Amino acid sequence: MDNITPNLLNTAEDEATHTLADVINALSAKQNFKLEAGAGAGKTYSLIEALRHILKYRQEFLPRDNQRVACLTYTRVARDEINSRTNGDRSIFAETLHGFLWEMISPYRKAIVTEIAKFETWKQVLRDDIIEDFDVEYQVGIRNVNKERKLVSLHHDDIPKLAIEFFKNQKFRALVCDRFPVIFIDEYQDTPAGLAETILAGYETDKRRPVIGLFGDHWQQIYENTCGSTDDPNLIQIAKRANFRSDKSVVNLLNSMRPELPQAPHADADEGTVTIYHTNNWPGTRLSRHWKDQISFKAVGKTLALIRNLPQYSSWNKNCDELRILMLTHATIAKEIGYPGLHSNFQYNESFTKAEDPIIGYLVNTVEPALSAFKAHRYGELLEILGSGNIFIYSPIDKQKWTNFFDQLSQICELGTVEEVLILLGEQKLFSIPSKIAKLEKELSASIAELTAGTTSQLSRRMSEYQGLKTIEYSEIRKLTDFLNNHTPFATQHSVKGAEFNNVIVLVGKGWANYDFGKMLSTFKSPASRNGTFTRSRNLFYVAASRAKHNLILLFVQELDDDALDTLKSWAGEDNIIALDFDDDITPRLPIP
Repeated sequence: MDNITPNLLNTAEDEATHTLADVINALSAKQNFKLEAGAGAGKTYSLIEALRHILKYRQEFLPRDNQRVACLTYTRVARDEINSRTNGDRSIFAETLHGFLWEMISPYRKAIVTEIAKFETWKQVLRDDIIEDFDVEYQVGIRNVNKERKLVSLHHDDIPKLAIEFFKNQKFRALVCDRFPVIFIDEYQDTPAGLAETILAGYETDKRRPVIGLFGDHWQQIYENTCGSTDDPNLIQIAKRANFRSDKSVVNLLNSMRPELPQAPHADADEGTVTIYHTNNWPGTRLSRHWKDQISFKAVGKTLALIRNLPQYSSWNKNCDELRILMLTHATIAKEIGYPGLHSNFQYNESFTKAEDPIIGYLVNTVEPALSAFKAHRYGELLEILGSGNIFIYSPIDKQKWTNFFDQLSQICELGTVEEVLILLGEQKLFSIPSKIAKLEKELSASIAELTAGTTSQLSRRMSEYQGLKTIEYSEIRKLTDFLNNHTPFATQHSVKGAEFNNVIVLVGKGWANYDFGKMLSTFKSPASRNGTFTRSRNLFYVAASRAKHNLILLFVQELDDDALDTLKSWAGEDNIIALDFDDDITPRLPIP
């Protein structure tokens, strides 16, 4: 086996060599370890190299033919990347966390039924139902009981809860270990709370136990009900003190925030820039409630536009690949891009941000691409989008019908409402539209009739959202489509974890009660003064700031007290902090030298 004894040096490349050696030494000693890798450190590289080392010395780590390395990821994208970078080797079982856990627990259907009957969430579903002889499935992630088929359907949240109970059983742990002598958990901080701890604690006294490697960064825990830092005393702590992503100025900022995990920039890193703008001089009345201490929405838009169009930054606007503007909430993005009606109409953001609403999904994924294909004369693509493989356009009359329809549709999409577009789609005879659209209209008509007759007091949320959607200007659908297709530079701070961009503007404001970046900065040097939102705010701020490769701008649109400003000065230097002035309560300008 390779004997690696590195020297700790000062570049990211040297740090990567040192870290990989620590990982391989822990594997060789059959010791559990945690690789704590800051943003941009190349954590995935270390994980892949560790897998390749295991494959190179397969007999050492996987002595039986049927044994594999389990590599648990947070997303399908990460899973596919691992499979690709290890050439799909059958000795590696790369899967999402939920996929792996279901693989382990699914053979034990009776035990699953017994356990879920104890869960409070299932007691509300089951009530007095007896499900001892029911089968179990986990496909769409919806909690349900089908008495006719004698089938129980599990929710996504049920899988880790069940796994926690199963891993408390020594025999179950032994069976897992027999199949997977090595278990890697990628993005360990995002595992459901209690799961990683239960697995580690369970194997602590077992004679047969796998080598468990955790890869992640507890400062990048930004989701609720996840474990964050895992401080099991039996874990060898390995820190990857490298940053292959960012230029020196950005790395220096991150190191100032997090001196306990200082990072070395890569050998070819440029200087880069970090610039902080704040709006403490805004003369208007600041917002309240969730937006407390923030400047007005109009002033936010004008201030962001001022920064984007400064000569030193204006070239970033020419290409969406050059710039990402990170915001805390979809509400801010909707106002900035131009689909506030969609945001206010739906209770859950996923209805429009993931096009889960059937009307939104059809308009965004079918109607808009069909219009684009028609305008570009890509008629084969058009028919494929519409699912009209049995429709042929032969004669001039056929072509004229399609041209007339799409000309009319294009005009209504420009000037009309969602309802007007749906009416035109429903009346045309050129292609079929999803039956669920007509079904929704019938359900709404029936619901309105019941409301009028007094047999019901209000519309259901689903019907109310559909009714509201129809009144919205269709132009908002187009703005949303641009956002979903990454044709705008805007993104939420949560959505970009793991990504990197040449230039980043982070709009730091309010709008979500779980976060208060101003207070986080104010109490950063005074642990005793921190409140419950500190860690959430710190972690999300760190994730957002660490996306930049070359240039980072932090634009604060909430008021900052002296302690917060002092924190920023210590991180970025006073010369890099600019207090914007305002001609009125809308119009910002740079300070006069």
